[in-house]
Amino acid sequence: MAVGVVVLLAQLLVPAILQAKEVRYIDLTVVRQRTALRHPTVPPSDCKAGMPCASSGWGAASVADSAPDSRDPRELTVQILSVVPDRIDPARPIKVEFRVLNSGRVPIELPVSPHLSDLQPPDESQSFSYMSLALAVSVIGGDAQLPISGTPTFIELYGSAADARTIMVLSPGDWIRVRADVKLSSVPRESLPATLKGSFWLRTNTFHPGSGGYFTESRNLYPNAGTAPPLAVQILPSK
Repeated sequence: MAVGVVVLLAQLLVPAILQAKEVRYIDLTVVRQRTALRHPTVPPSDCKAGMPCASSGWGAASVADSAPDSRDPRELTVQILSVVPDRIDPARPIKVEFRVLNSGRVPIELPVSPHLSDLQPPDESQSFSYMSLALAVSVIGGDAQLPISGTPTFIELYGSAADARTIMVLSPGDWIRVRADVKLSSVPRESLPATLKGSFWLRTNTFHPGSGGYFTESRNLYPNAGTAPPLAVQILPSK
C-alpha cells in the first residue's frame, strides 16, 4: 500500500511540476519608464504678486504597515539569475535579471507595467489607485554575510485594475523574468567578493492630487518571501 500511495502522489505531482513555466519576460533595459504623475497647478488667484508659484508644488507620502502572516498561502521568491558584468564597478550601471516565482499555494496578482504615468486618468485632479512591485538588489559582502549598504537598489513595476493589461495573475509554480539596468548604492573602498540577493515589496497605492502638489497613500502587502540562492560577484573599488 505504501508503494501505491507514493506512485499515486508522484502521478499527481509530476504534471503540476511540468506545467510550471515562465509566463512573461519584461525587459526594462529597452524601455524608458514613464513614472511622473500630473497634478493641478496653483490657481493664479492663489499666487502672491511677484512670486512664481505655477511650477511650485508639494509632495508627501505615507506607508501603512502591518505584520506579515506566516499562515498566508501566498508566497513570492525573487531570485537574481544573472548580472552583467559580474565584476562590478559601483559607479556604473549593471544589467540584472530577476526571476519572480509564485512559490506559494494560491494564485497571486502582480503588476507588470513599466509605466506608472499611463495609469493616471485624463483628469489630473482625480485620485486613482494602483499596485506597485519593487524588485530589489542587496549586496552581501564578506564572510560575515552582512549587507554592505543598508539601502537596496530597486526597480518597480505598476498595474491598475482599470487596465487589465497591466495586471497578471501568476499561478503557483509559474514565474516572470525581469531584466533591468540598476546602479548599486554601495561603494566599497577595496575590491571584495560579494553576493547579490533579490528581494521585493508589494504595495497598493492611492495618488491624491491637489492644487500645486500631491499626496500618495501606500499600504504594504505581505505575501511570504521564499528563499533563493544568492549570486556570487566581485565588487571593484570605485574609481
